[in-house]
Amino acid sequence: MLKLISLIVSMLAALAGSAQADIVSDDRFYSNQTPYGNPAATSIRTPPPGYELTFLQTVARHGSRSQTSNDAEQRALAVWSAAAKKGQLTTAGKLFDDDVRKLQAAEVSIGYARLSAIGRAEWQGIGRRTAANYHEFLTKAAADGDDITFKTTSLYRTKQSATSLRLGLDAAIPGLDLKPWTIDDRMRITSGSTTAGRAAIASVHRRSDVRSAARHVLRQLYTAKYVDSLSGQVAKALDIYALYTIAPGMKGETPVTFSRYVPLTDARLMGYAKDAQNFYRYGPGVKGQTSSYRQARPILLDFFSQLDKRLAGGTKAAVFRLAHGETTMPFAAVSKMPRSTKQASVSAPYSYGNNTWRGYIAGRMAGNIEWAAYRNARGGVLVTIRYNEQPVRLHSSCTPSTADPYFYRVSALKRCLL
Repeated sequence: MLKLISLIVSMLAALAGSAQADIVSDDRFYSNQTPYGNPAATSIRTPPPGYELTFLQTVARHGSRSQTSNDAEQRALAVWSAAAKKGQLTTAGKLFDDDVRKLQAAEVSIGYARLSAIGRAEWQGIGRRTAANYHEFLTKAAADGDDITFKTTSLYRTKQSATSLRLGLDAAIPGLDLKPWTIDDRMRITSGSTTAGRAAIASVHRRSDVRSAARHVLRQLYTAKYVDSLSGQVAKALDIYALYTIAPGMKGETPVTFSRYVPLTDARLMGYAKDAQNFYRYGPGVKGQTSSYRQARPILLDFFSQLDKRLAGGTKAAVFRLAHGETTMPFAAVSKMPRSTKQASVSAPYSYGNNTWRGYIAGRMAGNIEWAAYRNARGGVLVTIRYNEQPVRLHSSCTPSTADPYFYRVSALKRCLL
């Protein structure tokens, strides 16, 4: 077991590079399936003099996992089988079914929609770094008997993430009063795309560069004649891209990758097509419309509610929420995280050229948003925010404290977010 853990840590380090690179790297274009990595340390802001940490809360996506179902695999294999029967496979294409079977065997071994070894290590790492960054606060919480609480959805991968986070915390600070998780399915958010949003997604999929990249992906497996016979080429290429993006988070279970079928130039455009889907379904969405992200508003209200209760004398020292990419993406928009506020007009659909929103930031595996509230002896409260464990400033409509531009008064946050 120790050998496996050491191997996974090494893999995560290779994926992550430095702590900063771990947060911003998109060099393989995995979109919202980008593994989180496991940096040795992350940074927090030092509060203004006289302020001490009083409350910590987060919302986050579960860790890296297997596919939620085998649907994309089955569709891709059906296309492959038809080509194989007609003798229309390329040399690389003849290897595709073996690669899919190897991935499937690994997924069956842990279960579909379950955390991989990398996913568990990601959340243990977040627990370890949280304990390191807030050691004094959490140690005091343990001594005072204050509660450390966890909220998950009813889906098992979020409970696995909570378990791994608890392991990371407890290993660093024994004696924490870690409460059992509670289920909050308000964090299970469905697509909020509108007619205009869905039309924009379709327009992205019709772009000549996206269609050309899709054809090039398919040509890695199939002859030109066979590809010419296929309808819905972008959708079929996205099924192969889905295998390409899930494989990095499964390296602890299988060495198989799908990089031979998805060249990097094509991965970038397939990632863009995937980002466009998520942008309109869960991100900032169409200009003047809020349905793509307003479903995260109850979570934002819970952030303020939990903070108010703590400031009124409550015994919850920390609340950790474990949910999904469909949660973190709209929450990033509703809480005005950097690169998550700009919407797309109907006349100019979302593109990498006109918008900085990216799925690997807003929706990545184990991605997280953290509020840390500090209070001084006079009762003044300042909140600082980290996005994927990096201190950030919110949209300019949120007025920061004069003491430090990374800290906000609660009243200022309520004015700009509610």
